[in-house]
Amino acid sequence: MPIIEATIKIKKPRLEVYEAIKNMESFPRFMRDIKSLNVIKRLNENRIITSWETEIDGAPVSWKEEDVFDDDNFQVKFNMVEGYYKAYQGLWSVKSAADGTELSIRVEFDWGIPVLEKHVGKALENKAQRSLRGMIQAIRKELEKSNV
Repeated sequence: MPIIEATIKIKKPRLEVYEAIKNMESFPRFMRDIKSLNVIKRLNENRIITSWETEIDGAPVSWKEEDVFDDDNFQVKFNMVEGYYKAYQGLWSVKSAADGTELSIRVEFDWGIPVLEKHVGKALENKAQRSLRGMIQAIRKELEKSNV
């Protein structure tokens, strides 16, 4: 499965960045490609099912995922439970860094169509990479706007 990663430094405390990641329902407010994101079920205090509707280059993409909050390690693990891909899973990670916090997202996916992957897999990976970078840049911009 292809793996895509993106990392960014944010000039905010680790806990504040982690809380922003956990507040996924706010993403559509400041991420232009996310059209809607809703918690559809709370499995327990640290596990939820979310429904995502996004747009990549004008094409609608939607899925449902299970999100698991690991508050001790400042991580959010996610795994698609329904959607267009054969597999989609990953990890948000929030680490302390000099003068702020390092936010990373790592995603593993399987498009589920070998012929498609063979011919346009790299282009799809590049689009996914741009999308992830856009997400973490939007989070940084949202969190740091009070610093401007």
